Amino acid sequence: FDFNLICEYFSNVERQGPGSPEITLKALSFIDNLTGNLRIADLGCGTGGQTMTLAQNIPGQITGLDLFPDFI
Repeated sequence: FDFNLICEYFSNVERQGPGSPEITLKALSFIDNLTGNLRIADLGCGTGGQTMTLAQNIPGQITGLDLFPDFI
C-alpha cells in the first residue's frame, strides 16, 4: 500500500467524500444555537474542504484531524 501515492492523488482533489458546501450548510441549518465559542473536531478531514466551510460559517475553533498527515 503506497501511502505517498494516495496522499499525492487526494491532495489535488477538493473533496474525499460525499457532500458539498451547500449540503454542509443545509445540515448546519438544522442545528439550533450555533453561537458562542464552539469547539469542533473534524475527524477524517482530508484536505479540509468541509473544514473550511465549517470555519467560515460557525463561530469558534475547528480542529481537523486525518490519518494521512500529508493531507493536513
